[in-house]
Amino acid sequence: MSRAPSTRDTLLSTFAVVAVAETAWTVYLGVSLPRHYVANHWDLAWVGMDAAQVAVLLLAAWAAWRRRAVLIVFACASGTLLLVDAWFDVTTARYSDVDQSLWSLVVELPLAAMMFWVARRIYLRLVSASVTEDRRSRATLHSGWGTRDAPPED
Repeated sequence: MSRAPSTRDTLLSTFAVVAVAETAWTVYLGVSLPRHYVANHWDLAWVGMDAAQVAVLLLAAWAAWRRRAVLIVFACASGTLLLVDAWFDVTTARYSDVDQSLWSLVVELPLAAMMFWVARRIYLRLVSASVTEDRRSRATLHSGWGTRDAPPED
């Protein structure tokens, strides 16, 4: 007897298919992209990236100030943007631009790690508070994943 696929099953399948497709796309790009390319909107790309970083960092600051749980999302987004910025700073720098690479390693990577640490800490506090407040509230955290994944009730 087979069961109907749950939301979790569909989500896991979608992630796996997208990961395989992204892998194929990455291999294709690695083989087909030119080693040298002149970008016409280089300045717009960098300013846009930095503007996005500033916006998300300000949203994280607002969420921390207001003690909002959405800080988890903004901290993860900030950390991710910092990692992406560091990656492009290092991989697009000329050999003479060592200061950009050092800036990435000394400032952006530790800031990204701090943002992920903040997100994890807030998440663990929220989970701990919900479990302490009501033992059944822990099961509601899993309700979107189907009843078979919810923790057993005491």
